[in-house]
Amino acid sequence: MREKRVSKKENVFVASRFVLPEHREMYLRAKEEEQKYVPPELDQEQLGAMSELIWQGFQANNLLKLTYFDGREPRHLSAHVIHIDQAARRLKLKTGDGFHWLSFACLLQVELALGF
Repeated sequence: MREKRVSKKENVFVASRFVLPEHREMYLRAKEEEQKYVPPELDQEQLGAMSELIWQGFQANNLLKLTYFDGREPRHLSAHVIHIDQAARRLKLKTGDGFHWLSFACLLQVELALGF
């Protein structure tokens, strides 16, 4: 007599009928944690290139497009650099919404914003 093999995927769904609500919430939170964005590690060459662009943008008052990590996901911001605070390792930026401080450690990418 041959037994029917049940796939693991089917077992999860069959068993899920008997899962307590607290366990379901814990499972969903764990799945959400797995899908969180992890920012890339930047090497010295990338950091140097970003630093150079920030300095050039600051001196020429150019609009820069900055990509930064806000703790959850990457964000984009177009702004003028109006102050570089080297001691606190942060930038003071002027956008259409006002002024913002952005830590160097949050930066992922810096580009010259052409056509804006």
